[in-house]
Amino acid sequence: MGDDSRDNRLEIEIDENWQISEILAEILRINYLPKIMFGKATWGVAYLQPVAVIAQEWEEPKLIRGEFFSYESKDFDRLHFTYFAQKDPDLVYEILRQFKTVHK
Repeated sequence: MGDDSRDNRLEIEIDENWQISEILAEILRINYLPKIMFGKATWGVAYLQPVAVIAQEWEEPKLIRGEFFSYESKDFDRLHFTYFAQKDPDLVYEILRQFKTVHK
């Protein structure tokens, strides 16, 4: 509960031409996401729908939506991170990759 009792919002300045991989690389560079013992934390990244999976055991995030999801297109103003504990990141990726939004 200690981690959940504080405000976890973070604002970062990004270049207007950065793509999502560069934004996620910056988030990893500043160590925003907590790490856990044994190095098996898995995080989902979303904006309206899943965008990527970050796994502590991976060297870089695995994109779901692809590089076209860039800041330049003003697709988003915030990202949401969901912690999946020590779930297999490949399984989390496969589940999130199949997520479909419903448009009315």
